[in-house]
Amino acid sequence: MSQLPANPQDLLAGFKKAQQRPEVNTPEGAYLKLDKAGIWTYGADETEVEPGSRWAINPSTMASGFAAWDNSEKVGEEMEPLMSDSPVIRSQLPDVGAAWNPQTAMEMKCVTGEDKGTQVLYSTTSKGGTKAFKLMVAAITAKIEEGGSKIIPIVELETDSYKHKKYGKIFTPELKIVDWMGLDALPEGKAKEADPEPEQEEVQEPEKEEPAPRQRRRQRAKA
Repeated sequence: MSQLPANPQDLLAGFKKAQQRPEVNTPEGAYLKLDKAGIWTYGADETEVEPGSRWAINPSTMASGFAAWDNSEKVGEEMEPLMSDSPVIRSQLPDVGAAWNPQTAMEMKCVTGEDKGTQVLYSTTSKGGTKAFKLMVAAITAKIEEGGSKIIPIVELETDSYKHKKYGKIFTPELKIVDWMGLDALPEGKAKEADPEPEQEEVQEPEKEEPAPRQRRRQRAKA
């Protein structure tokens, strides 16, 4: 994972600048996503995240910008780290034949359970994902302002939901902070894979009934 700045105040300055701009290259990694059934999965094989596992978020990898999707193909992406002095401006992006939508991204590393050591990239254009990202930026900013070096949030991947008049139950991501780690806690290293499918948080079909609880599986069954 990317190196953190030695001085927390450098990170704080970058975060404060990011919060003052309307919207904002992301690192590559095994992609993490929240599917339509409210299940967190990662990787090309859609391995289900172990319930209750804890993940460390690297603040220096948090980025924002824009992505363009044509059906299930990403046809454009322009991102910058929060600490960058050159945020992405949507009006200056090229015409790629699809609409540019705000996107956020951050790297995480699992620190407990079966997935311990796994590194993922959570990249999303969904409204729920953007909200979770902004809440995380605010929490890290507040932690830095308190002083001390423990500014890496440890989270559990949870979900919230709401009822949509047309599409039924919509699941949204919730990153629950359960602890904090020091600046030297995250080593470098990342896996590479293809772009993820676009999240469809706002367009899923309504559920006819609540799904039965499922046991943890290393890989999701393919249709």
